[in-house]
Amino acid sequence: MTTNGARCAFLRSYKILSILTHYPRLVRAMQGIALLSNMEAAICIRDLKAGRRWSVETVNEYGGTRKVVVDAWRYRKVSGALARVA
Repeated sequence: MTTNGARCAFLRSYKILSILTHYPRLVRAMQGIALLSNMEAAICIRDLKAGRRWSVETVNEYGGTRKVVVDAWRYRKVSGALARVA
């Protein structure tokens, strides 16, 4: 299977609800950092995993799928460290 074929198969099989149940902390971090809804955050994760750089309009305004996910991951990392200190 080619890379493009694998990405297309992924998009067909990966449902928004399963993304929300598998990545709840990442979705919450994305909501806090980029002011996304649950659905927009799940679509952004799906598009990132599919290899797309751009997604829904609010993600595009923030800087693209990779920037949103990286900033959300950093936000989780920092907020987790602050919670352990306090």
